[in-house]
Amino acid sequence: MRVAPAARRPGLSLLEVLGATAIFLMSIVAIGELMSASTDQALEVQWRSRATRLCQSKLNEFAAGVENVSGASSGDFEEEPEWQWQAEVTSETTAPNLYRVKVTVSRDTTRGPIEVSMTQFIFDPQQRGQLTASTSTSSSSTDSGSTGSGTSGGSGSSGGSGTGGGSGIGGGNSRLGGAGNSGIGGGMG
Repeated sequence: MRVAPAARRPGLSLLEVLGATAIFLMSIVAIGELMSASTDQALEVQWRSRATRLCQSKLNEFAAGVENVSGASSGDFEEEPEWQWQAEVTSETTAPNLYRVKVTVSRDTTRGPIEVSMTQFIFDPQQRGQLTASTSTSSSSTDSGSTGSGTSGGSGSSGGSGTGGGSGIGGGNSRLGGAGNSGIGGGMG
């Protein structure tokens, strides 16, 4: 009796398995490097975003008058001491009390320094709301108006010139039981 030769079974050779394993391992390493690079980029974006917020916060302090608008100044942030700021304040000659404030926020990292700069034009907060010498200073408020309790209170705006008087019901010069503008809308400013 004769035994039939065994049929050759289809399958993978050892060389094909080793090649596929090598390709798989290289792709895993490449994906790991991409994830590491994207994590580093995300961290840098987070730091730049934080630097931008700190820079805007410091500019708001200059605009509010918390920081002086004279010369150059620098320091650390109290809530985040790893961040430093520098400010350059220059006076603009085109308008009085107008300053150009440039704030630079920086931080040293293992990948190099992170630095963000912002510039804003700011009026001197101590001078805001004051009249300058070149404008008219006739802000005399007169206390004259119609006597009685009518609804008009005179012609035009009562309560003087400028931004005074008040508005609403009984605004301006309303008094209880006295003569003056005690009507509705008596002092529309």
